[in-house]
Amino acid sequence: MPDQRKPKVVLDTNIFVSGLVSSKGPPRQIVDAWLDEHFTLVTSLYLVGELAHVLTYPRIAKRIHLKEAEADAILAALLSQAEMAPGELQLPGVTRDPKDDAVVACAVESEADYIVSGDQDLLVLGEYGRIEVVTPRRFVGILKGSSLNQD
Repeated sequence: MPDQRKPKVVLDTNIFVSGLVSSKGPPRQIVDAWLDEHFTLVTSLYLVGELAHVLTYPRIAKRIHLKEAEADAILAALLSQAEMAPGELQLPGVTRDPKDDAVVACAVESEADYIVSGDQDLLVLGEYGRIEVVTPRRFVGILKGSSLNQD
C-alpha cells in the first residue's frame, strides 16, 4: 500500500465557527473529520487566540450556546491536538484583508497542503505557492477522494 500522508490543513476561524453553529454541512464535516484524525490540523497561537475572541462575540455566542467550560475544552483540544506553527513568519499584504495574512503565514510556515476558508479574501488567492486555498465543500470532496468514508 502506498504511503498516504494525511494532508496538513489550516482551517480559517470561520470554518470552526460555522462547524460549531450547525450540526450539518461541510464545516461541521471538516471539524468531525479532524476529530477523527483524517487530516493534520495546523494552527498557530494567533489563530487560536482569534477563535477564542470570536467565540465571545455576542452574535456568535448566542447562536452556538457554548458554556465557558465547553469553549475552553475546544481551545484546549486545538492547543493539544493540532500541530502548532511557530508563528514567526510575517507575510504583510499577501491578502486583501490584513487579518487573513496570518492564515497564509501559518500555512507557509507549517508547509500545509490546504487552507480551508469561506472568506473570499483568502479564496481569491486560489493557491499560494503549493498551498491550495479551497472552500469547505471542495475540501470535503478532497477528503472523500482520499478514502475518507463519510455519509
